[in-house]
Amino acid sequence: MTSVNIKLGSIGTYWTTACKQAVSDLNSLFRRKGIEVALAVDGAGPTISVRTDAAIAGTAVHGRTSAETDGAGKLLRADVRLPVKLTINTPKGIRDAGTGMAEVIAAHEFVHALGHEPHNSHLMTQTFNKVMGDRAADDKLQAGAVAMPPLQLSDESVDMLKGIWS
Repeated sequence: MTSVNIKLGSIGTYWTTACKQAVSDLNSLFRRKGIEVALAVDGAGPTISVRTDAAIAGTAVHGRTSAETDGAGKLLRADVRLPVKLTINTPKGIRDAGTGMAEVIAAHEFVHALGHEPHNSHLMTQTFNKVMGDRAADDKLQAGAVAMPPLQLSDESVDMLKGIWS
């Protein structure tokens, strides 16, 4: 099993909470699906550095990842950038989005860093739609008919990650 370090910069409690939840939920998903990689905040191994970027609009549901890999596609290092703040438009006006949405965005970017480049499946979709909850804690991101959290990887994504991390 390969360990990958998640290094959280000064990203605030909102993103720290979401990133830690993404690490926990991805690790559970990876174990269940037989993907031989484990993420650890302040751990060992190749590093995914996470920071916020004011140039990424908070109304968007994405981040940016640049990664360097070896010849086999395994991560050497990556830089994940996330919006400073996420917002959602509700009938009562714009408010901060729940950390569930942030978890999905962080997990999406972490999976990109692990070598999943195409936007072709559930968690790894090109487009997420915001689904507001009755309160921020119930907010979700939807890819087709799949709403997250909880995080979901398609069989195709699992196979792709297994091909890299086995």
